[in-house]
Amino acid sequence: MKYIYYVLSLIPVAFLFHFYEYGQHLKGEEARYLFPTWLIYMLITGLLSVYIKKRYMLLFQIISCVISVLLAKLWIANDGAWFTPFGRDVAVVWIAGITCVGQLIIRACLKVF
Repeated sequence: MKYIYYVLSLIPVAFLFHFYEYGQHLKGEEARYLFPTWLIYMLITGLLSVYIKKRYMLLFQIISCVISVLLAKLWIANDGAWFTPFGRDVAVVWIAGITCVGQLIIRACLKVF
């Protein structure tokens, strides 16, 4: 179970979130599957995070965040109108942080039961 978590946590979810969202914005379409997919990812990784130490979980989330920011710099235009008011990089870090907090909440709920 640990290795599954390690692999899933290294997926640059924050980058994929904004890449899909911004791509749909450019097409003029709605990002219909973005939020449910993101929640399912948080649920699965939160469930799997019960089997590892919290410091490793946070380490892997930081690595994923750094990878996401680097990929965003390469693949997503820094559109000031879309990423208002903070910019692309802060938006990516924000989503990575919310993802980490979501996993920690799910982990904490499972540790209680």
